[in-house]
Amino acid sequence: MDLRHLRYIVASARNGSFSAAAQELNVRQPIVSRRIKEVEDELEVSLFDRSKAGARLTPTGEAFVISARRILCDVDRLAEQAKARGAGILGRVVVGFYKSLSSGQFRAGLRDFRQRYPGIEVELIESPFVELKAGVLAGAIDTAIVLGDAGTCDVLSALELWSERLVVALPQDHPLADRAFIYWPELKGKRFLLSHHDPGPDMRNILLRHLAAPSDQPEIVTRHLSRESILSEVAEGQGITLQCESAEGLAGLGVIFRPVHDGSGATRLGYVACWRPDNINPALESFLDVLKPRG
Repeated sequence: MDLRHLRYIVASARNGSFSAAAQELNVRQPIVSRRIKEVEDELEVSLFDRSKAGARLTPTGEAFVISARRILCDVDRLAEQAKARGAGILGRVVVGFYKSLSSGQFRAGLRDFRQRYPGIEVELIESPFVELKAGVLAGAIDTAIVLGDAGTCDVLSALELWSERLVVALPQDHPLADRAFIYWPELKGKRFLLSHHDPGPDMRNILLRHLAAPSDQPEIVTRHLSRESILSEVAEGQGITLQCESAEGLAGLGVIFRPVHDGSGATRLGYVACWRPDNINPALESFLDVLKPRG
């Protein structure tokens, strides 16, 4: 007995005759009769009372059909889910990210994805870059959203996403607070507070690239503090700090944010999504497609 036998039995019960079931299933009537007889012989029971008026279920057949319908519904549902998973509209995707991405374009993209693909569960993992990369390589994380460019995740596939302006966070009474934007040379000699957590190390490299000279190194103080705690220290006059543009959404911390410019305009920071080239999760493909820059 297999699923085909169950479908013949359920169709015959629904139609009240073997010939009508055969027409519905687009097979010849003798095939339906023979398959049902095979089941009855195998189980040594009668499922149908046969007459010239058609075929009626026996009491045993009625109980059998109830279970058969349930089995066929479960199988059909399983097939639909498998097709949906293969099409990338059902499933699960694990996404790693920096804590600093808890707002801004990443969150906007995440909301868009959840609205478009409600059947895909998104598991978020917030970790430093080293742990995110290790998780992707181990297969525990489908994709990591990190600061950088396509070369950031060397052995991984990468998709360049959006970019954000680099901003400097200042105390509200800082002498530079009245500027619409600030040039890099104006930041020389300032004391910078950076978090030990990502993207703090990236900010340190940016500072050194723009402000370091053989005889002049910027003063950089690294603390094991969250972004919010670093900004609170800035508000207390302990220094200034660099942040991604999304930090401007933080309110009530007593700081102001100003874009940092060079001779070409605003300094921008890019983000990339990294994943293993052999990751075949269809839900990942759907997720990346939503985050992919348009135009």
